[in-house]
Amino acid sequence: MLMLAACALSACGVGDSSDPGMQVFKDGRYAEAAKIWKKAAREDDPVAQFNLGRLYESGTGVKQNYEAAGVYYSGAAKKNHPYAQGSLAVLYAYGRGVPQDFVQSYAWSTIAAANYPKWAREERSAAIRNRDIVAARMSAQELIAAQRAIEELQGILNQ
Repeated sequence: MLMLAACALSACGVGDSSDPGMQVFKDGRYAEAAKIWKKAAREDDPVAQFNLGRLYESGTGVKQNYEAAGVYYSGAAKKNHPYAQGSLAVLYAYGRGVPQDFVQSYAWSTIAAANYPKWAREERSAAIRNRDIVAARMSAQELIAAQRAIEELQGILNQ
């Protein structure tokens, strides 16, 4: 059984006091926060996309929907949001809302670990552990494919 780590929305260091969605989230008005973040997510705000992904993954303020979580995480991950990258890696590892894909999980875990802020040591360590757990289940060919996927994703992220 895979045992991968992910962060809780309030513990990920995302959003701030100027984010109206985070303000209502902290007040426990989760459905209202989801509405605010949906509007921002449509405007390609990666923080809002990540926050919506967390809500859909956990079923907080919205009906739990792993597929929606994957869509929102993917949008934010492709905009270089490291917490979304790490969360997307976990979804790929378990096949929640996305097809189970250890190559993608390995690639996104590696990228997340490289992109977390310096102060996010626990998150970086979790991403590395997640990558290593998945790597132990991969063939040599899959590990080579994962390295190629990392290079491709880095090309997308650096545009």
